[in-house]
Amino acid sequence: MGATETVDLFFELINDDRREDAIALFAEHAILGISVPGSDERTNLHGRDKVGGWFVRAGDGFRMYANDGRSMGASYIADVTVMRPGAQSMHVEANFRVEGAHIVSLFLQPI
Repeated sequence: MGATETVDLFFELINDDRREDAIALFAEHAILGISVPGSDERTNLHGRDKVGGWFVRAGDGFRMYANDGRSMGASYIADVTVMRPGAQSMHVEANFRVEGAHIVSLFLQPI
């Protein structure tokens, strides 16, 4: 399974509230980088447990929809709408790196 198929499956699982299955797509040594809106700061989480914990803490109804995406070999970059109940939706650039059908890194930056 290539980058595009892995990312598509990830979004499908997240949006079906199957977060544990989505988290299983991350490599054991995965990195999640989250840029803070309006700042140069970024939070980096290391390891599947910490990365997965971020998605679990997002709560019920958390959704990610790819508006536009492009595959660049092992990387997949997408314009994504992130939605959480009770919060304003946000557009982010999501940069996925996939190796061996596992997501090894995901960087989210507000657009």
